[in-house]
Amino acid sequence: MESFKIESAHAGPFVTVLTIVGAMEDGAHESLRVELGNPELASQSVIVDLTEAILYDSWPFPLLADETQRLGENGGRLVVVSGDNPTVRPFVGDSSLPGLRWFESLDDAMVELLGDLASLGDWPPDAAKDDEQRGAANRD
Repeated sequence: MESFKIESAHAGPFVTVLTIVGAMEDGAHESLRVELGNPELASQSVIVDLTEAILYDSWPFPLLADETQRLGENGGRLVVVSGDNPTVRPFVGDSSLPGLRWFESLDDAMVELLGDLASLGDWPPDAAKDDEQRGAANRD
């Protein structure tokens, strides 16, 4: 069995991926709480990837729900990737965990978060739309 660790990686300037690997026991709760409390995450979108985690109970999920709310209050967002992990699957979509958004894959979560960032930034900008329309009119 692989020992517990949290791998943190930036996926661009606004998204951080926290990958949980191994058995979540002993000091795992405190490690996850500290990692999620990192001030650098306060205004970012965070993906918590549980596809390689081994869960023995549900303790991570109330923590993740609380952090989802905290990040949301600061303009950020937290989503969870379950993959096909049999120790996570029973908790996916649990109505007692308000605010948690679940995704099957890291790719799905990234598409969702990047889509949110694009819509927040009104992408493409009006100037780019105008340039594109002018270019299309000139071709006609």
